[in-house]
Amino acid sequence: MPRSVVLGPFDRPLRILRVARPPESHGRLPDEPGKFKQLEDFVEVPVDWSYADPDDEDAIIAGLPGCDVYLGAIFKQKMTAAAVGLKMIALHAAGYEKIDPESVPEGVVVVNAYEHEAPIAEWVMMAAEVLDHEVIEADHRLRKNDWGMWIFRRPPYRELMGRTMGVVGLGHIGRRVLKLARAYDMRLIAVSRTALSAQDADELGLAWAGGDSELDRLMADADFVVVSTPLLPSTTGLIGERQIGRMKPDAYIINPSRGPIIDETALYTALKGGKIGGAALDVWWQYPDGPDDHTTTPSKYPFHELDNVLMTPHISGGTYGTSERRSKVVAENINRLYRGEPLINVVDELTRL
Repeated sequence: MPRSVVLGPFDRPLRILRVARPPESHGRLPDEPGKFKQLEDFVEVPVDWSYADPDDEDAIIAGLPGCDVYLGAIFKQKMTAAAVGLKMIALHAAGYEKIDPESVPEGVVVVNAYEHEAPIAEWVMMAAEVLDHEVIEADHRLRKNDWGMWIFRRPPYRELMGRTMGVVGLGHIGRRVLKLARAYDMRLIAVSRTALSAQDADELGLAWAGGDSELDRLMADADFVVVSTPLLPSTTGLIGERQIGRMKPDAYIINPSRGPIIDETALYTALKGGKIGGAALDVWWQYPDGPDDHTTTPSKYPFHELDNVLMTPHISGGTYGTSERRSKVVAENINRLYRGEPLINVVDELTRL
């Protein structure tokens, strides 16, 4: 349980550096008039805003001195000395692996925002159906007037009902996935870093739940393995050759969390060799280095050549709803900081108080 942290109150406007484009440069909803609401729209207290381009590290460092709040997803040791007077690092995101723990100055609280679990869980269920129902192959073949996937020209398809959904990590995303999978009448199992009470497991509809030590059991039992644990030193490479080797030959692994939680080589080798049914990957081991990088591939391996992989470029949580809900959470912490009220979503392992 995150600790209760109170800083403030303040009798002057908060000085905030937001690593983002100014709100007037953002887009509009495609099907609604006017702009969708921005973080700034939800802040109720006096604030002096400043902005820095996410790709201009020098501008970020230059804007830090005198700021009360740093609103960004990356904080490095070279930024520490400039963060004079900083009180709070606020992430408009859930993942905090790009905040260097050694860089957080003394006296600074780190807070994050979730609110992405609904669209990510939707993506997970979509991926399960697309893979299991062979939707991509059926689409590609019919576009060529190939009726080979027609139900009268091939054996019956499988269905999700009655199959086993295994969730690795029972945070916001994992619990939302279970909720949706339960609506499909799937059998549900899970492992979690933290102990789960029998009552909680029953409320989630779990056939069984275990700790990290039972990961191998889950890998062998599940028809679909969903990775929803955060990326930490303890979870990097959590799913490796041994764990993948325990999966059923027709099972799928679905990862909307972070690429390095799964061993890159082990997964590619298993997929290429047909050792497992397939994978849906929304997160990767490599990302572009800035807006002008159009050459970086998502992996050192050619996953794009494999027919049993569904690939998306880290989009599962990127909805208007996620952005607006997160903005409300971040704004709430700004309001609370100014008023001297307890902050929410405190990241204990990074906070230096």
